[in-house]
Amino acid sequence: MDYYKLSEEPLQSAKINKDQGLYRMSVCMSTLAIDVLLKSVLFRIAPDNNLLMGHNHHGMIIKIESKYPPNENIRHIAKLSRKYFKDSRYSNTETLSVFTENLASDFIGYAECIKDYVDSDCKATIDDLQKRFG
Repeated sequence: MDYYKLSEEPLQSAKINKDQGLYRMSVCMSTLAIDVLLKSVLFRIAPDNNLLMGHNHHGMIIKIESKYPPNENIRHIAKLSRKYFKDSRYSNTETLSVFTENLASDFIGYAECIKDYVDSDCKATIDDLQKRFG
């Protein structure tokens, strides 16, 4: 499964939803993009890891950091993403006001930050690819 490729659609959807004023769905799609981007690295380094079956973004970061350098900003984003992953999907009417244009913009930025982290800090090495593909 190409998790990295799958991340493109929710990230684009987050931007479109924000432009349409659908801020909760923008946040929802941003957190989905973050989820799939993190899984793209996790799948490469630990394809049998149970974290691939859930949405524990912080747990995925901890596992990823066993191979790649830690990054406090990325940890913070992962914690926020995990919280809003659930909240943006299962909001009640009292919490809908939380989902503002600024929050949607922030989460699009967070998703792009995770994408940059995956692209820059978590590059696959020749050893990674040989282990994965033989």
